[in-house]
Amino acid sequence: MNRYLKQHRHDAMALVTASGQWTWSELMDESARLAHFLNHTVPEARHIGLFAANSADYVIAIHAVLLLGKVLVPLNTRLTMSELAGQIETADVDVLLVDEPIELSITQFKLTSRDEAPLTTAHEWTDDEVVSLMFTSGTTGRAKAVKQTFGNHIASAEAAKAHLGYGTSDRMLVVTPLFHMSGLAQVYRSARFGSLLYVEPKFDVARTLELIETARITHISLVAVMLQRLLDAGLSRHQLQLLLVGGGPVPRPLLEEAERRQLPIAQTYGMTETCSQVATLLPAEALARIGSSGQAIVPTRIRINADGEIEVSGPTVTPGYYKQPEADAWTDDGYWQTGDLGTMTDGYLYVHDRRSDLIISGGENIYPAEIESVLLRCSGIQDVGVIGRPDPIWGAVPVAFTVGSFDIDEAKQLLHDRLATYKHPKAWIAVDALPRNANGKLMRHRLKEADHDSTR
Repeated sequence: MNRYLKQHRHDAMALVTASGQWTWSELMDESARLAHFLNHTVPEARHIGLFAANSADYVIAIHAVLLLGKVLVPLNTRLTMSELAGQIETADVDVLLVDEPIELSITQFKLTSRDEAPLTTAHEWTDDEVVSLMFTSGTTGRAKAVKQTFGNHIASAEAAKAHLGYGTSDRMLVVTPLFHMSGLAQVYRSARFGSLLYVEPKFDVARTLELIETARITHISLVAVMLQRLLDAGLSRHQLQLLLVGGGPVPRPLLEEAERRQLPIAQTYGMTETCSQVATLLPAEALARIGSSGQAIVPTRIRINADGEIEVSGPTVTPGYYKQPEADAWTDDGYWQTGDLGTMTDGYLYVHDRRSDLIISGGENIYPAEIESVLLRCSGIQDVGVIGRPDPIWGAVPVAFTVGSFDIDEAKQLLHDRLATYKHPKAWIAVDALPRNANGKLMRHRLKEADHDSTR
């Protein structure tokens, strides 16, 4: 990435936040000074974690880690300290960059740390070197760290440019977390193409509308619930060229309203294991292909196996999980098994179930097994099954089916101590027994059917 940064006009604007703005020259100087600080303070550190809210300093830190040739580990700020400690251990994080110190026994530095002198020799990355480790939850409840190479990130950026059109004149607004792929991908695209990046600490409807109008934003990445809120608040097109919407299919009423306002909505399907997009439905096709995630982004290849599972291959696909090769999902001929079910019609991908057990709530991935493992610690809970219930605001929310008598306050305290709030069940249903097959595996589809019948 460093070789691309040098190509941008030094006095051109690179980054804008509410607290200031930076040219490419200033951005690289700040990054080089943080890199120099880390290089002389913790020279042996290999994996550098980031645990902070979106900010200019976060973007500066991403580039500093690139300059050093170290591995970036972005961490979800919504995690509990228990969850965070587990991910730090899994990813072998050596040092943590934070906006505020946290109570964990690991070396920490403020994101604002700098040396007077800059790092003078930048690392030159090769395509197969691992640049970042990003976490995705496993169906066992154990978080997995996805290895992402320099080549993965560059291929993803180049594919997005070819399919959707990214360039130097773009003004990209980041309102999703930088620890998520949707946010981080925009930092790399900006660095690759010299686009101007606007970064907000969080999604705020009024502020987003203001920036779209006054900053003449051209590109923004959202989830459906964000789009809904912006439309409700009066979103107009202005200079928008692309609203990339992931985290599940966009409901027809939203697409129809967006069409009425001539908003260029592009629905996308992607994953951490593919460094963002696998397939994207172009705005012109939004209503003609309702429910589709679009065509594969060249050179990514998509196929559906005999079990109806989506498999992908191409230069954006991860080399595998860090220290968990047993979890890698490669086929013998080099395709990655996504675990998602789908079909292909006339070259267009339709995703039918996002990893059948997975709950996508407001763009966040929630795995039922993770919630179940916590609840089984509660005295009195003999068995528990968690499913997603459709929700008009969040897309889906977790619901817990429990067997046995227990103290609900104790259960909620266990959840509070161990899991981020968005993973907590929004409803509790007592049952005599859970539907399990002969092998003892929970049949979640039966629970979904029962929940559907109970909420009709």
